[in-house]
Amino acid sequence: MPQSNLGLCNQCRQRVPAEYHFPNGQVWLRKCCPTCGSTDSLVGSDAASWQARGKLWEGVPNQAAACTLHCDRCQQAHHPALLFMDVTNHCNMQCPICGFSLHGMGFDFNPPLEYFEKVFAAVAEMRPRPTVNLFGGEPTVRDDMFEIIALGRRYGVDTQITTNGLRLADEEYCRKLCELEVGLRLSFDGRSRQIYERLRNNGRVFDKKMQALANLKKYSRRKHTIIACAALGINDQHIADLIQFCHENRELVSDLGIIPLYESWEPGVFEVAQHTTAQDVEKMIAAAVPGGKVDFIPAGMSYWLLRLRPFFRDRPTSGFLFLAGVHPNCESVTFLIPGRESYVGLNQYLTKPLPKAAKEFSDLMKKLDPRLSRLDPHKPLQKLQGKLLCLATLVPWLVRTIDLHRAFGRYLLPGMVRSGWHLWQRHRTKHRTGRPAPVTYLRVAVLPFEEQHSIDSERLKSCKAGMPYEDVETGQIKIIPHCLWFPYRNALLKKITEKYGVVRTAHRDWPPARKAA
Repeated sequence: MPQSNLGLCNQCRQRVPAEYHFPNGQVWLRKCCPTCGSTDSLVGSDAASWQARGKLWEGVPNQAAACTLHCDRCQQAHHPALLFMDVTNHCNMQCPICGFSLHGMGFDFNPPLEYFEKVFAAVAEMRPRPTVNLFGGEPTVRDDMFEIIALGRRYGVDTQITTNGLRLADEEYCRKLCELEVGLRLSFDGRSRQIYERLRNNGRVFDKKMQALANLKKYSRRKHTIIACAALGINDQHIADLIQFCHENRELVSDLGIIPLYESWEPGVFEVAQHTTAQDVEKMIAAAVPGGKVDFIPAGMSYWLLRLRPFFRDRPTSGFLFLAGVHPNCESVTFLIPGRESYVGLNQYLTKPLPKAAKEFSDLMKKLDPRLSRLDPHKPLQKLQGKLLCLATLVPWLVRTIDLHRAFGRYLLPGMVRSGWHLWQRHRTKHRTGRPAPVTYLRVAVLPFEEQHSIDSERLKSCKAGMPYEDVETGQIKIIPHCLWFPYRNALLKKITEKYGVVRTAHRDWPPARKAA
């Protein structure tokens, strides 16, 4: 068995050799443990789709050596684009499928602002500077949440929140949060009370989530991401309505992320009839979009857009590029285009399937990249030269790839003028009202948050999402890849609690004083 890839033994959790095999058209990860023997874990339900991703995207050129899965002793410097920082393990829900709460961890993690300041100070020194997503538990149950946000901004760190949304059902709280223009990743599994009764064991939260979304629509001046959990036999039949909800709220929702239900619960706590994989979720989405024509591509392929961006935009990164360069079988994405009544697949506006178009773009960029690498986008003349190179290479490809008549109408020139006019009107509306204009496309991503049984080192070496924490023995801020956080989390957070203690802060006057970044 090849020694280049490693996994965690299903029984003892030791780091052991791992390899993929593909019986009955599925994808399984086999771990060979010298103590427990061989154990297999289902990773994908469609081997052909899984293998095709590796042909589309081969990974970042000259990538670092493989991960050892030993984050506690690893000295390799990580360069994440997105950090998820635990701020509490308290939560105002008790979902049976979640192991990230006080109930599941057995101790109280609620450190003081002093701890977060130390993390933010370290993040501020990273280049490029990653975005920090406040995580939990449920971050909004902390009385000092606004102070944590302000603290991040003092250090010039873009701060977002992952939330179940219940606290936002309080209109005044939602209004204050929206005034900060903080990006939200809002958990919303669909517009049916039955989903929450089955998946969350709490149908009552449905009304609060709907009220939270109504409050956001009333007060928010920016767009947000909806994060849904999908499970076969539970809410797969509701995915079409979830996508329709995003269409009806295009001025509020820019991205939809769907996570296959990952099995992190203790035996007997929750039961499912069958395992849900990333390929299952992709099929749910394709079946839910009118007219079909939905293809997914590896999110890592946006690496080539990351290479282009400095020549066209001053800010080197964007939310769309958080996972640029990740493994082919990490996150996958597709794009939906708004129609009059619903979204349609991007393929309807292309002359070829999306994967083929993406592969052509990737091949063009491989040839162009050495020339771009010799240019400095911070120097005006070289930046202009880079733009011209990109346009000369990619515009002919765009003309061949976009179905111009479908995109702009039967008469191309009037259609292009009309589209340009609509874009100008959108810009004027946003500038005049301060409200976001409806999205021109919806990015839909399938987020395979790792279960311990499906972790493998080959994917983690290119991980772009991390969990920051303080190593209390050295005082250094370190980062563990997001999908390998679970095996380390409890022990590390307990040490932090022992060092800093637990706080219950009273809410201070709002807004807190801000310092220049």
